[in-house]
Amino acid sequence: MASAQSPGQTAGDLPRIVDLWGGLGSVSVDPVVLARNLVITAARTDPAHGAFDVLRSRLLQALAEKGWRRVGITSPTKGCGKTFTAINLAIALSRYDNCRTILMDMDLRNPSLAGYLGLKVDRTMGDFLREEIPAEAILRKVGPNDLRIGANLALGLNHRAEAYAAELFQEDRTARVLERMEKDLRPDVILHDLPPALAQDDVIAFRPHMDCVLLVAGGGLTTPREMKETVRRIGEDKPVVGVILNKADGVSIAEYAY
Repeated sequence: MASAQSPGQTAGDLPRIVDLWGGLGSVSVDPVVLARNLVITAARTDPAHGAFDVLRSRLLQALAEKGWRRVGITSPTKGCGKTFTAINLAIALSRYDNCRTILMDMDLRNPSLAGYLGLKVDRTMGDFLREEIPAEAILRKVGPNDLRIGANLALGLNHRAEAYAAELFQEDRTARVLERMEKDLRPDVILHDLPPALAQDDVIAFRPHMDCVLLVAGGGLTTPREMKETVRRIGEDKPVVGVILNKADGVSIAEYAY
C-alpha cells in the first residue's frame, strides 16, 4: 500500500512499491445476485457460458500475437449487452491462474458494473482519473467464493456519474494514472467497459487509452448503418479485435467473430 500522504503531496507523488496486486482489498459476491443479473459465467449453469470460454481463449491469443492488453468494450447504442459481455468475459478470464485481469467501469455517464455485481462502492472512477486517489483505493479483488471466480480478477467500480466524461478522458492526468496502474499492478488484460459509441464522444476521447476494441451488437437491435458508423468513430488505428452478436433478449451470445 502507499504510505500516508504528507501535506502538499498529491496522489501522483505517492511512493509506489513494485507490485500492488497482493495488497488490493477484496469484495464478496452473492451467487443469487449474480444469477439474477445474468452473470452466467459465475455458476456456469447456462449453456451459453461456453461461448465466453471460447471468447476468452480467442481474445488472449489475439492479444498475445499483437502484444496488446488494453481492450475497450463498447456497442453502437445502449441495450446491446456490452456490460453483460464485459462482466462475463472478465469472470471467464479469472479462471486462468496465470492471467491477471482488471475490469474497469469506464461508462462514466451511466456506471452500472457495481449494480450488476450487487456491490456497493464508496470511491469514484472520476476521483481516480483526477489523481485524487490511487489505484489500490478503487480496485478490489473478488474474495474467496464457491464459484471459482479467481482472485486474479480486480474490479474498478464506480457509483457517481460524470457529466464531463469525454473531457476527463482527454486530460493528461488520465493517461498518467492508467499508465501507472498498469505498471504497478502488471495486469495481463485490462477490460474497459465503455459507453455506447454513438451516444456521445466519450469513446472517441478514450481512444488513446486502449489497444483494440471488442464490439457488441444487439441482435434485432443494431443496424448495419450503426455498425459502420461505430467502426468509423473508433478509427482504423484501433483494431476491432472481435465482434459479438448478442441475442435480442440479452441473455446469450448468438455468434462471435475475429
